[in-house]
Parts: sequence; C-alpha cells; structure tokens
Amino acid sequence: MEPYAVGIIAFVALFVLIFLKVPIAFAFAFTGFVGIVYLAGFEPAMSVLSTSIWSNITSYTLMAVPLFVLMGMFASHSGIGGGLYDAASKWLGRLPGGLAISTTWGCAGFAACTGSSAAGMLVFGPISYEPMKAAGYSKTMALGTICCGATIGSMIPPSISFIVYGSITDESIGRLFMAGVFPGILEAVLYSLTIVILIYFGIWKGPRGSSSTWKEKFASLKGVWGMLALMGLVIGGIYRGIFSPTEASGIGALGALIILLAKKGFKWEPIKSSLVECMRVTCMVFTIIIGSIIFTRLMALSGLNMWLLDLIAGWDAPPVIIVIITLLILFLLGFIMPVTSTIVLLVPFLYPIFTTVLGYSGIWFGVLVCVMAEIAVVTPPIGMNLFMMKGLFGKDATMGEIYKGVLPFVTADLVRIVLLVAIPAICLWLPGLMHN
Repeated sequence: MEPYAVGIIAFVALFVLIFLKVPIAFAFAFTGFVGIVYLAGFEPAMSVLSTSIWSNITSYTLMAVPLFVLMGMFASHSGIGGGLYDAASKWLGRLPGGLAISTTWGCAGFAACTGSSAAGMLVFGPISYEPMKAAGYSKTMALGTICCGATIGSMIPPSISFIVYGSITDESIGRLFMAGVFPGILEAVLYSLTIVILIYFGIWKGPRGSSSTWKEKFASLKGVWGMLALMGLVIGGIYRGIFSPTEASGIGALGALIILLAKKGFKWEPIKSSLVECMRVTCMVFTIIIGSIIFTRLMALSGLNMWLLDLIAGWDAPPVIIVIITLLILFLLGFIMPVTSTIVLLVPFLYPIFTTVLGYSGIWFGVLVCVMAEIAVVTPPIGMNLFMMKGLFGKDATMGEIYKGVLPFVTADLVRIVLLVAIPAICLWLPGLMHN
C-alpha cells in the first residue's frame, strides 16, 4: 500500500471515530499512533509520544495559552463584563435595538480581555438576555445577538485561535493579533447594521431604551477602565514591540489579577475559581494539540501533505476557486469540530498550498481560517455554539428560536468573509505598521 493511501485511510478513520463520539483529541492520537506503527514500527511511534510531544508542548509560543486564559478568567471574575454592558447600554441604548447593539459591542470589548467566544457567551448571556426580554425585544434577536456576538472573541486579540495557528505555521503571533483587530471591529459593525436593518423593516422588535444624561454616560465609563487598561497593556505593548505575545500574556494575567483585587478585594474564591477554570480550559486545548501532533507526524510520514501539494500545484484552476473550496471545507468541518481542532487538522495541509503554491500571505490566510471556523460553530443545524446556547438558557430557548436568531448574523458574516477575500488590506494594513 502506498504511504499516502495510509494517510487517506487515517483521515477516514478519524472522522468515523468523531461521529462515534470519541473525544476529538483521542481520535487524533489513536489514528495517528496506529498509522505510524503501520508505516514505521512501534519504536518510532513511541518516540513521537515522548520527545516530539514534549518539545512542542513546552515551546515558548504555547506558554502564552494558559496565561492568556488565566487573564480572561481573572477579567471575568472582576466584573469587567457587567461594566462593559452597562457603559455600552448607556451610550447606545437609545438606538433602535440599542440593547442588542450594546451586547455586540460589549462582547467585542470583552473579547479584548479573554479571546474566547465561549467566555463571551457565558458572561454576556446572563447579563443581557433578561434586560432585552423585559424591554420587549424579539426573543430570537436576543438569542442570536448573544450567540454570534461572542464569536468576536476569535478575532480581537488576544485570540487563542491565533496562538495555535502561529505555533503550527511559525507566523508571528504579534502580527496575527494585529491582523484580527479590524476584522473584529468589522464584525461588530456588520452585526450592528444587521440589527438596525431588521428592526427598520419590522422583522425584529427592538424598542429604543431610556435616554441617559451626559453625566450618566461619562459616569458609566468608570466601569470600563479595567478593559481599557488591559487592552492598552497587552495590545499596545505587542504593537509597539515592547514585549512579545508570550511576555504580554504574563503581564496581562498579572494586570487582570490586580484589577480583580482592586474591584473585589482579596477574596480567595474568585482567584481559586479562575485558576481551576484556567487549568480545565488549558488541559482541553493542550490535549487536542497533543493528539494533533501525533496525527500530523503520521501525515508527514505518509507524504499525504506533499501529495496534495503536488496535486494542487498541477491543477490548472484560478486561485480564487481554490480559496472558495478551502473556505467551504473549513466551514463544513467547523460543524463537527471545535475551532482549535479544525485549525490543527487542516492548517498543516493548507498553509503551504496558500503560501508556496498560491503565494498568499500566511497572516491573511490565518485570519480566514479563524473567521470560517467561528462562522461554522454558530451556523445551523449543528454548529457547536448553538448547543452551548441551549444549555445556557435551558427551557427558555428552543433550538428553533436559536436557529432563527443566528441566521441573519451568519449572513452578515458571509458578507465579511467576501470583504476580507476581496480586500486583504483589512487584515494586513495594521500588521504592516508594527514595530519589529
């Protein structure tokens, strides 16, 4: 049997295991290990389990993952989310759908402290859902805004998805962070426009909120000082080249802890909860990465990646067709896989195709990967974040209501991906200005 055929069989076996509900990390590890044993023998497979995994997991780049997660946990327990929502509702509440728009921009601000869509959903769901219901907002709009607004966390730095992508491709994580700023802002703008348009045409109900005085508006800004401090510390430091993303993760975690202590005083419970949740999330991410390392070694050994590279290099098709097919594959896989799993599975194959064969920027491609993976997890019928929303609100939300709520925002996301493909400068302008 040709080695690349073993790689193809391993891919099929991987998806069979996933559909059988085997945890993705273990499906990666099992198929990869068995394939390496078949091609090279038991001892080389054991070597991958020991030396290769250790050298990758202890890399300087991936050290940023637990520290950025810890920063997000400290920020969440400090009450930054509530302060952001209050300030956004004071400034934007008088607009049509003002509370929904406030939720969107509050999620964008919170993303700058956590980099996680799940964290945004868990924080802003309880804060914003009941006020929107009480104000007479459409239930579907409230659910869709919370579910999709949380995905801004994959774009606004610090993004865990960009760290994983950068560790696989050796692209600058600092430049990836900066590349996500304008696409994240564009996402919030398009979501806000979607809300206003649907309310204008009477499809959704979103009454204007009560007006706030200028004194109340400026007073509400006291609740966002923590978020602004973290953004300035982490993003500003990386942009100016004062410290690396890994150094920024440690400084950001310390800054978030100081904010937590300043807001809540020294209480052991929120610190303990932050540490425990950080360990849980970090273990989940690292377990997926460990499994993917084993699977990636099999792909390299089988030569499947080079076989695909040669196949596409000899394919006489316009580059835009390859881009569209790639985006579609990312979209479909995002239905059944977490964002991290989608990245670690496909990027080793697709990155050399986009950068070597097609000549595209690896930074631009990284933004497309993260955008498509996050669009997929909120797209009906099997987007993973949809089921998280159902679990969060229980009997108060049906899957049909959640589906109806997210579809307009998914349409806005498709507009965004078209803009990013047509105008790469949206992603590349800010990284081009960075200090080395």
